[in-house]
Amino acid sequence: MDEPGCDVAIVGGGLVGLSLAFEMADRGAMVTLIDAGFPGRATDAGAGILSPDTSADPDPAAFALASAAGVHYPDLLARLARAGIDVAASSYDNCGLLSVGLRPHEDTWFAPFAEMVTARSPEVVSEITPAAAQHSFPPLGSIDRALHCTSAARVDGRGMAEVLRRGVSALGVRMVTGVVRGVVAHTANSTVRTVQRIEVEGEPDVICGAVAVTGGAWSADMGDWLGCPLPIAPVKGQIVHLGVSGPSAEWPIVQPLMTHYIVPWPGGRVACGGTFEVGAGFDPTVTAVGLQELLRECLIVAPGLAQAQYLHTRVGLRPVSADDRPVVGRVPGWHNAWVVTGHGAGGLLLGPYSAALVAGLINGEDAKVWSALSPDRFCAA
Repeated sequence: MDEPGCDVAIVGGGLVGLSLAFEMADRGAMVTLIDAGFPGRATDAGAGILSPDTSADPDPAAFALASAAGVHYPDLLARLARAGIDVAASSYDNCGLLSVGLRPHEDTWFAPFAEMVTARSPEVVSEITPAAAQHSFPPLGSIDRALHCTSAARVDGRGMAEVLRRGVSALGVRMVTGVVRGVVAHTANSTVRTVQRIEVEGEPDVICGAVAVTGGAWSADMGDWLGCPLPIAPVKGQIVHLGVSGPSAEWPIVQPLMTHYIVPWPGGRVACGGTFEVGAGFDPTVTAVGLQELLRECLIVAPGLAQAQYLHTRVGLRPVSADDRPVVGRVPGWHNAWVVTGHGAGGLLLGPYSAALVAGLINGEDAKVWSALSPDRFCAA
């Protein structure tokens, strides 16, 4: 027997899927969120860096997207708080960020980066002395140059997902646990199809008025069922978490241009990451070589962390598209199928805003989505 129908079925329960579920339910839609619960979801491991103003992407449209995504975060948290949801678990904080060049030979890359970001965001990004950088982040070692970005923030991916989970629960979103095995569609004419129901292993079909693919690294299968290639592949990232005795809540993020970042958190914890393991597939395990890389690079940047306590290592599978851009918009050839995926290492920043854009599209609003993100680039109607 089929379950009662919904206005929109969302396939994938990570940060993007939860954000879309909240956006749609907040607009009054009946929403069903389907999640397979695969291990290694990027949301659960992400470092939490939200710093559009230090993006190294020179494309003005990419910068505009990242900037809008950064502005969206406090607005989203405020809406959740107004709905009666405790948002403290997100650990969102405007902590600032140091972009650093470690050695003089890195200036070949650091100098043009510094010129671009300070010219683009002069109100919030400025060069400071190495001594000032070391004062703000005491474990930092010897460096050559440093930029300070006052607008940068951090958010805990796991905590933010939990906040959104409470939000969608309060709005009556129905949660279904299971692996999607296909879609049942109706063809109105030779070119446009309409999804009618989603087939879920071990569960009744989910009847829906629309479907949105938010499956992260696992999105490619849904592309196959919709007849539209979604060339999304997992790129494994390991991130080590260390315990420290200093006032870590007051420290800025440290992001070297040529190696791994360090993200401090309240309660004496710092995250060092992350590896970028292309070809590792869907393996969510911690490896000795990954841990070696993380600790080596972390201590090169911040030798003052040498006596830090090892806490744990998190592993996330970043969903990276074939051209390293997110995939956001209507699936060609479908009246009611949408996709929001492929955010790569920028998922924590870009994901909730992308979901808000697609919620607007589904709802018939005048949402402006950068055309370069359209699924059209991978499949024609």
